[in-house]
Amino acid sequence: MVAGWRRWGGLVYQIGRFLGGRGLEAGPSPVVAAGLMADFPLETTTYVPEARAWVHNNSGELVALDAVCPHLGCLVRQKEPSRAGFYCPCHGSEFGPNGELERGPAQRPLRQLAIQTRSDDTILIRT
Repeated sequence: MVAGWRRWGGLVYQIGRFLGGRGLEAGPSPVVAAGLMADFPLETTTYVPEARAWVHNNSGELVALDAVCPHLGCLVRQKEPSRAGFYCPCHGSEFGPNGELERGPAQRPLRQLAIQTRSDDTILIRT
């Protein structure tokens, strides 16, 4: 009987640790100022650590992708320059340059993030 209570206590403790104070927050996602438009040269892909996002400048149009792999939450990296796209160093998932899923074990593509340019050329990313 005591062992059963210990198991439940351990489970409740782990759930509490997982949720923490931040897991219970509600409201809109934070917005990250990623830099100025000049920080994202044409035809380049730049990692923005504050947003955990990859930003690609495709002929002056910026696209932001969540760098968190949808499989188990590792941060994806850019593939070698000769191969466009991203890969997960933890479990081997691969994604195309637009975040599309190319190979699992991930089941979903990388999430595209909302991005906007303010009048002063500051780039904002909604994470």
